[in-house]
Amino acid sequence: MFNSQSFIITPTIKIAYSKWFLIVLFLYTIVAYKSSGYHQEDEHYQLIEFANYKLGLVPEDRLAWEFKEQIRPGFQPMICYFFLKGFHLVGIHDGYTITFLLRAISGLFSIFVISRFVRVYRSYIDSSLQPYFFLLSYLLWFLPYINVRFSSENWSGLFFLLTLTIIEQFKNNQALKKYLFIGILLGISILFRYQSALLALGIVLWLLLVHKSKIRDVLTTSFIILTVLCLGMIFDYWLYGEITCTIYNYFNVNLIKGVSTSFGVSPFYEYIYYVITAPGPFGIFILLAFLIVSFYDPKNAIIWAITPFILIHSLIPHKELRFLFPIANVAPFLIFHAFLIIKNKLSASTLLINNKPVTILILTLFFIINCTGLIGIASTGAGTKRTAVTEWIHRNYGTDKLNIIIINVQNPYMDWGPPKNTYYSSSQVNLEYVNSIWQEDFLTHKKKGYKNLLVISDEDITGERAIQRLKTFHLVKVYKNIPDFLTIVYRFYDPDMNDLRLNVYEFE
Repeated sequence: MFNSQSFIITPTIKIAYSKWFLIVLFLYTIVAYKSSGYHQEDEHYQLIEFANYKLGLVPEDRLAWEFKEQIRPGFQPMICYFFLKGFHLVGIHDGYTITFLLRAISGLFSIFVISRFVRVYRSYIDSSLQPYFFLLSYLLWFLPYINVRFSSENWSGLFFLLTLTIIEQFKNNQALKKYLFIGILLGISILFRYQSALLALGIVLWLLLVHKSKIRDVLTTSFIILTVLCLGMIFDYWLYGEITCTIYNYFNVNLIKGVSTSFGVSPFYEYIYYVITAPGPFGIFILLAFLIVSFYDPKNAIIWAITPFILIHSLIPHKELRFLFPIANVAPFLIFHAFLIIKNKLSASTLLINNKPVTILILTLFFIINCTGLIGIASTGAGTKRTAVTEWIHRNYGTDKLNIIIINVQNPYMDWGPPKNTYYSSSQVNLEYVNSIWQEDFLTHKKKGYKNLLVISDEDITGERAIQRLKTFHLVKVYKNIPDFLTIVYRFYDPDMNDLRLNVYEFE
């Protein structure tokens, strides 16, 4: 039998749970609600719209090109399908509400998985630091944003985190069940996102070379992974209506045919840049923590898993920040583990670690920086933040006949076609496009009998004269997708988040 003692909660951890768990739950719910839309299009078009297709709501010819190429695994679209079917049965059909619920479910599952991970890995952390480790594991400022995503990257990463939990929890146990569970969890992780096979490769190598598992047990884990992937073909058949091997299709299309490079090519060091810059002020600490743990604790299973994942991703020309999301949740552990390694290696006088005022000052500074980041990600929408605009309009003018004047083609609606967007399109409103507010016929684009709105970016409000002109038209600002105070926060954390600042004005 497995040793369940590793799940016993110490008094310190128990206090932390009882004091902070509701705060964590509340913050994740807020982020899920405010994080309108998607971080990247695949999160919507290759999951929700595929599920809507199976529900008969979207024709096949309006789906993303990935459907025709059959490169998307059917596992997560099937999960989404049953969620949507359940929502529809209880009368929930509003797309914005449905996507919020999907994010909320993702957030709840993330909290569950992180709680398991923290309880097991707390043994690496000094008891005095365990409450901070607990909090940072949930609330490192960018983690709630990632963990509420109903995306392949997030769900794959969560099952990878469960795998690490099983490995650490039962590291001294050689029972066959352990290897079965590892194989199942890794297989599911790969079914969500095929690139996570690199994480599985690292784990299998660790089992064989570091953990010194029996060849039979390593082969068992590998066989179970392959079995889960073969079972994935059942979900693929459900989605595409014919027998296909999506994992082969995926690598054939993106790597052999090189289709992925048409979406952009980056240098091999791009992920180092992402690690340093994307987490804001914490980026350099995450990179240093990874290097320190790799050097001083090279046999750690986490290092063995994420190293080939990063290295091989770095060799692939097309790179995106979201490709790192599956390993984001290990960042707090690496930070604390690295800190304690350095503390033990160097003298306290060198690091001023035992200097209480210095420690309090450092912790206070980190707390302020992290809370500021949390406020930032909990205050507006996901990705380009366009959908935050359309959701606000939907919530506030849902029953009105709307005429929206769009300046400089900055349409917040996702009116592509194909692929068809069933949730965030402008099908229920009338759009009028103008080049600028200085056009002589600007007011002719208003429509009688409609509620008239103006959508304009900060870049198109060129100065005080432009503001005065808006006032002469009796336009009143009613919404901004990035509040003014957040532009300062984003400039400090990641200036790219300020790329599209849209304002909504209403004609009085």
